[in-house]
Order: sequence, then C-alpha cells, then structure tokens
Amino acid sequence: MTELLDPPDLEAVTNAFLAADVTFVVIGGFAVIVNRFIRATKDVDLLVPDDPDNDRSVLAALRSLNSVRYRDNAPLRDEHLLDQTHLRATTSAGVVDIMRGGLPPLDFATVRERAIEANMGTGLFYVASLASIVGFKRLAGRPQDRNDLIGLTGIHGELPIDPIPGLDIDT
Repeated sequence: MTELLDPPDLEAVTNAFLAADVTFVVIGGFAVIVNRFIRATKDVDLLVPDDPDNDRSVLAALRSLNSVRYRDNAPLRDEHLLDQTHLRATTSAGVVDIMRGGLPPLDFATVRERAIEANMGTGLFYVASLASIVGFKRLAGRPQDRNDLIGLTGIHGELPIDPIPGLDIDT
C-alpha cells in the first residue's frame, strides 16, 4: 500500500524558513508553477548555499515543521545536512527537499542572481527563473521534467538553454 503524505504547503515552508533566517531559492515544481506552467507537485524543493551556518538554520526551520528524515523517519541531526548535497524530509507542511551548492550555471549564486522575487505576505524570498528551471529540468531528465519542458515551451516558446557541464560540455 502507498503511504499518503501531507500535500506540500509552500507558504508554511517559506514562513518557517524566513523565520529561521535561511538563505534559499525555491526550485522544482513550485518554481515551474511560478514560471506559468500550472501542474501538481509532491514536494517543496529548495536550493541553499553550501554554508554550514545556513545549514544549521535550515535544520532549525525543518525542526519547527516537525521534520524527520524521509528515508527512515529518523529525527533530524546536523550530519543529515552538513557536508551533504541533499536532504529529503517529511514535515508537517509536506515533503521538503533541500539541495546544497551546485555547479554553474545551477550553483546557488547563479540561481539566486537570476531568481524572481516573491512574497506571500510574510517576507521576501526567491524563486528560480525560467533559465534556471530549464537547466535543472534538462539535467534531471525524468519523465516529469521532460513534461515540464514541453509545457514551458508551449507557454514561453523557445526556452533559454545554458550549457551544463557533464550534459552539454565535456568535462
């Protein structure tokens, strides 16, 4: 039997992250929606800088949402995020995926620089731009990502394509 999870609540997640002074950019399905392709999403995806102090703030925000590690329901510990590239957590606001760092043009600094400003009433946060979303979707290449690219093309026409190391450039 499939386990039913709480639907993702972007407002609750961003409120918790803003309250904990986390530096982040919303990526994934909610960023696709902000970029005008409306579809369902199963989680809230956030990109954060590779910064141990910010990681501690991320963990504080996740704990405020009664989070456990997704894969084994373990209580969150610092080592689940510090020096890791990814953390997936089950929270009272749905599943939250945290991605750290990245390589250009999908690194935190570049994604943040290009990001769209958003505010749901409790403070300014950032959502990945169309160019960044296209890069993430091209890199992941899953069926949902390919569908997102088709949907975004239908809305925006030709999509911005930045070369991605390992995908477009031999490294």
